[in-house]
Amino acid sequence: MKAFLTKRLRTWLLLTVAVPAGAAAARAVAHRIEKRNGPTPVSRGLMSVSNLVVRRGGKSQDVSVGGQAEVSPGSRRR
Repeated sequence: MKAFLTKRLRTWLLLTVAVPAGAAAARAVAHRIEKRNGPTPVSRGLMSVSNLVVRRGGKSQDVSVGGQAEVSPGSRRR
């Protein structure tokens, strides 16, 4: 079946499926190592590898005690 896939499609599949799955696996292994032994250089390395792949879009917002996201002075709408 590999012969039927174009090079561009194989590259797209690798970047959209295999790389995020590998990052999730690295994160899971890092969590297991940290749970068993605490933070180690290996677990920190695996976490940093998985953090390279994680999307950080609009999902991670700092929310203040008042329940509203913090806004920097330069990004306020008028």
